[in-house]
Amino acid sequence: MSFDVTRGAAPAHGSIVPGSAVAAHRIEWILRESEVGTTCRAVPVAPTPPSPGRPPPDPVVLTVVEPARSADARFRSWFAHSNESASDIRHPAIARIAGHGLTDGRLWVATSPVPTTDAAELLRRHPDGIDIDLAVRIVAAVGEALDAAHRRRLVHGGVTTADILITTGRDPASDITASDITAPGAVTLRGFGLTPPADGEDTPHPDSDVAALGRTLVELLTGTTSVARHRVSGDVSPAFHSVLARALDPDPDHRYRTCAEFVRAADLALHLTHTEGKPPTEKIDPAPRVFHPVGSPDRPTEIVAGRPGRRPHCEFRSAGTASESAAARRRRDLAPVLVALVVVAVCVGAVIVLGARNAPPPWPSTVAPIADAFPRLLPDSPDQEGWRDASCRAMFRDGLDAISCSDAEQVTYVVWHTSAPGARDSVTAPLEGYPGDRIQWRDGPASSSRDSLADGWVVTNFVEPVREPYTVITTWPGHSGRQILDGWWRTAPLG
Repeated sequence: MSFDVTRGAAPAHGSIVPGSAVAAHRIEWILRESEVGTTCRAVPVAPTPPSPGRPPPDPVVLTVVEPARSADARFRSWFAHSNESASDIRHPAIARIAGHGLTDGRLWVATSPVPTTDAAELLRRHPDGIDIDLAVRIVAAVGEALDAAHRRRLVHGGVTTADILITTGRDPASDITASDITAPGAVTLRGFGLTPPADGEDTPHPDSDVAALGRTLVELLTGTTSVARHRVSGDVSPAFHSVLARALDPDPDHRYRTCAEFVRAADLALHLTHTEGKPPTEKIDPAPRVFHPVGSPDRPTEIVAGRPGRRPHCEFRSAGTASESAAARRRRDLAPVLVALVVVAVCVGAVIVLGARNAPPPWPSTVAPIADAFPRLLPDSPDQEGWRDASCRAMFRDGLDAISCSDAEQVTYVVWHTSAPGARDSVTAPLEGYPGDRIQWRDGPASSSRDSLADGWVVTNFVEPVREPYTVITTWPGHSGRQILDGWWRTAPLG
């Protein structure tokens, strides 16, 4: 917001009025009133007049805690501990503590810099919620701040949209987009120490911040803090509801371990949307499976390991007569040794031969680089199993090499080598409804089929140099593209 929208508003906490001096700060105007206290824009007041030519001190955001809370010894201890800890953290998403203390029986804390607006003001302007990309960018920055605090054994304990400060350097009256807040420090979190632990706790548990971040995301998206009444649009993937349920699970052990983990899951789930708005409502009759990779008749499409034969049974016998001569006896004595050496050599040779036969057959040279590029998704050799115990085979179609795998649930994923010009168009040509809906993820372009397609698909490409030459096509009979994303793609070791 333009942080002067409440300028001149009547304060609710006594002497905190524009122009007054509190804790060596001159109040310029009131920003917000809450049950905790009063938050103002203020300027530090130097004990002596500044020397000529010296720039005036920068303004700060000053929160003055109301008297009853300030008088509580437990709250005082928590307030001091939290702000001391926050002062030691140098993180771009944590507002810098410019000072804190106790003056005239009231606790106070000053943070800087003074932002352009805050998330609460964004919702005042957009009561039905803000854009998904902007909401995710905000909670991502707040999540980074909270995780950094947790690593220092500091828990916020009461994140609200009023604690999320946004600095853009633009006209405060203009709308803010996700691209406006990409720089470090554009989104900062304040309010540490203002929410004490529950009775019986020395400090709030970090999982309380994960749950608060989930509620904050819902509020940013819908304009309401009531999770039970949240109005997330119907074109958002059902996966988001699962992500939210985990973040708010009553059992803390079931929640996400970190805020970053929650934000990643929510980001993916929220962006499983339809590019043209709400999902189609018409019912399309089930079609046959849309993607049947087949091999070329002039090249083998499957490598079958031969069955090892029996290991040869090795034995020997020797005999002699009583009338043998000394030389004969010596030959007789040497014969077992020689025979034993021969038998050992034969047996060792047989073991070596059989071992060579039993060694895993390597992938053909044409597809070996594919397996090397996806070591957790694909097996080292065709007689081993891929991810989720999938059976895999080499295949060749239209001049392109691939490794195709199918698991017990009939999920089929084919990794194609598509570095040649036009190769990606060739492997996606059989897919009905391609390119479908775009998926936003960090490792490259991807897309999925519309929900109206009974036998869906997901196509994944990459920007990382190691995997950039490849395309992964995943199909699952009787399942939509969104079900493939939720049930397979989100956890597949593609990266």
